[in-house]
Amino acid sequence: MKTRIPVFLLSMFSAFIVLSCATPAHIVRLIPDKEPDKWMNGQALVFDSIYGVNYEIGFDRQSGREYIFDFQIENHSNMPFLVDPALFYYIPLNGSMNPITPERVAALNPEERIFEIEKHLSVNHARSKNQFGISLMAIGADIATSVIVASDDNENNDFVHRAVADGIHYGVAASGIANEYETIDLNELKETWATSTIRKTTLKSNYAMHGKVLFPASPDASYIQIHVPVDDKWLRFTFMQVKLPAQ
Repeated sequence: MKTRIPVFLLSMFSAFIVLSCATPAHIVRLIPDKEPDKWMNGQALVFDSIYGVNYEIGFDRQSGREYIFDFQIENHSNMPFLVDPALFYYIPLNGSMNPITPERVAALNPEERIFEIEKHLSVNHARSKNQFGISLMAIGADIATSVIVASDDNENNDFVHRAVADGIHYGVAASGIANEYETIDLNELKETWATSTIRKTTLKSNYAMHGKVLFPASPDASYIQIHVPVDDKWLRFTFMQVKLPAQ
């Protein structure tokens, strides 16, 4: 006797095969559209200067949906200079060097990111206190049920009551551990944003700073043109987006 496989099972099996054969994502590189001014450990760096303020920029990598750039900024003018990454942006361009969208793509603001992380940490701290309170309530419930059991002639009730109380303790402990791990991760992320990125700084004369600047990625762009302000002027750095196959 022949057995027929339902059509919906065949469809599900086909979809599973397609998903199982997914190809690795392309590796994205942003390459300067001109000859690099300098190379540093395999990284192509481009340089420009105005009013005695020097900018040196190199593409580091793409992480998820974000481009990560290295910025070296030097102030050789005779006046302090305000560096504010919240003012950095880029324009995504097509192959003809025309904007593919009228909107600018602003750099991620470290101060906003740190503030968001601090809010999450505050919520986690409050959640930990609440879990501790629930744990104390569970202990109270455990004691109360023990009193009831002691006055009950049915000894099987002891197992039931304690199983309920233990379940409360276990749930609180498990959620507490998860919350602790989340808090550790957030603290590490906050430390990374605080120490590794270019942050709003009044750069004194003859001082320099170095750090990461992150931008949301534009996968459809052929080029991106980064704009950074220097007083009333703007410096522009253009990079070509190249997608390399992983296999």
